[in-house]
Amino acid sequence: MSVSVIPYLSFEGDCEEAIRLYMEVFGGETFYLSRWSELNTKDPARSGKVMHVEFRVGETHMSAADSFDRKGTDTSIKLMVHLDDPQKATDTCGLLSEGGSVISALAPHPTPDDGGMGALIEDRFGYRWIITCPNPDKRS
Repeated sequence: MSVSVIPYLSFEGDCEEAIRLYMEVFGGETFYLSRWSELNTKDPARSGKVMHVEFRVGETHMSAADSFDRKGTDTSIKLMVHLDDPQKATDTCGLLSEGGSVISALAPHPTPDDGGMGALIEDRFGYRWIITCPNPDKRS
């Protein structure tokens, strides 16, 4: 039996913009995209918006959609990204926080942790990202 856990992100009309940002920040690819049309929705606000998209960030497959039902659905799930380069971690925090907020700035982890660094960023779409950059000298 094969099991995969795939994050599914919900947006309120700005899914395509979010996926473009995530591709800019992390690289990756979009390999499937379908849109709402007048044929499959009675809500004209959905027409042309993303019904379902599948994409890859690093080695992680993810999915998303303009579901128009996000308000009040915070599940306290955060997306964690491990980066192996401190400059990439700094750049990532900067790009993700544009239009969003820095909840916890990129800073060294406290001891007795591995001596790496981390940050907590909320992007302009309301998703929280834990950005970490482990100390390569302390990881095997």
